[in-house]
Parts: sequence; C-alpha cells; structure tokens
Amino acid sequence: MMSDNGDAPRVDGRRLRYQNRRGEILTAVMAHVLEHGINQLSFRKLAAAVGVSHVTLRHHFGTKDDLLVEILGSIGSRTPIPENLGDADIEAVIQGLWQRWMQPATDQRSRLLFEAYGLAVRNPDEYRAFLDRVTTGWINMLRHHALRAGCPSDEVDDFATLLLAQVRGLQFDLLATDDRARLGSAIDSVIDGIRQQRARWAELANR
Repeated sequence: MMSDNGDAPRVDGRRLRYQNRRGEILTAVMAHVLEHGINQLSFRKLAAAVGVSHVTLRHHFGTKDDLLVEILGSIGSRTPIPENLGDADIEAVIQGLWQRWMQPATDQRSRLLFEAYGLAVRNPDEYRAFLDRVTTGWINMLRHHALRAGCPSDEVDDFATLLLAQVRGLQFDLLATDDRARLGSAIDSVIDGIRQQRARWAELANR
C-alpha cells in the first residue's frame, strides 16, 4: 500500500510486530491441544490459553477452520513415518512402534491423533493433507519396504493395507482398554504373521 503522499509503501506496524511469532504461537497452540484436545475449540479460549489476543490468533491463522487445518497438519507431521525400515526390519519396526505406543508419554499424542481422525473423516476434502499423511503415507512406506523384502507386487497393496489396519486398530484398543497383556499377545501374533509372510515370499522367489 502507498503512503498518502505516494512516496513509499505504508508499513503495517501490527504485521511487523507479530510477523516472527507465528511459529512460536503454533507451538503453544499445539501444546494446548495436546493437553486439552480439539473438541469444541474456541478462538477466544485458545488465544487466552496461549497468551495472545484472539485478534492476533486470527491475524496469523485466519478463521477457526483455517487454524484446524494447520493443527491437523502439525499432528500429521508429528506422526513420523519410520525411516529405518530395512530389508529385514519390518518386524523390528512394528515392535519398536508398539513399544513407543506403550509409553505413558505417548498417550496424549495418540489420543489427539484419533480425535483428529474423527474430525478429518467427517470432512475429508478439507483435511485431505492430514489423511494422506497418516494413512496414504504410511501405506506407501509399508509397500516400499515390503517390496524390498520380497513381497510380490500383486500382493503388496493388501499386505500394507492390512498391516496398517492391524497396528492402528491395536493402538486404538490400547487407548480404549489399556489391556497391555492381551494387546501385547496380539502384536506378537502380527509380528509372527509378518515373519511367515517373509518366509513365503522367500520360497516364491526361489521357485
């Protein structure tokens, strides 16, 4: 925007004041929703909780729906896809994921993930990036490493889809029941199934 005399652009002082705070505010927002969830999220209550005005929050993130998109994007990016899956490590990574989910510190993140799932599946077009990150991204990762481990290409989609459904279902069950003995036995069965699949793939490859 030009100044009144047309000599130079007018500087928005409020924009300058907050231009470097967006990341800081988002970090505070994520800490709040991790503790309290995203159900019935209010701009004014959230702004008060993170120590800014609701005008500042709206300045950085737009509407409430825009902020929810940002929050779900952050949740998706904080649900990392393991990068250490090797040719023989599918079982070890699933076991490692389960051990991480068993830690009390992980409960809040897992609960927020499933709460976000519920919101996203009701509005899949609006929250497509989140769903792609936490579903399609994981399936693609499992497909890639299953192929490297010898899975036939005509089986890999089913294998990756079923494996993700199994571990996510057990993760949800853990949050719902905390029945660690029953679920520990179930994850052992999942891992045994992977080993059996790998042995079968090896036999097919040697024929």
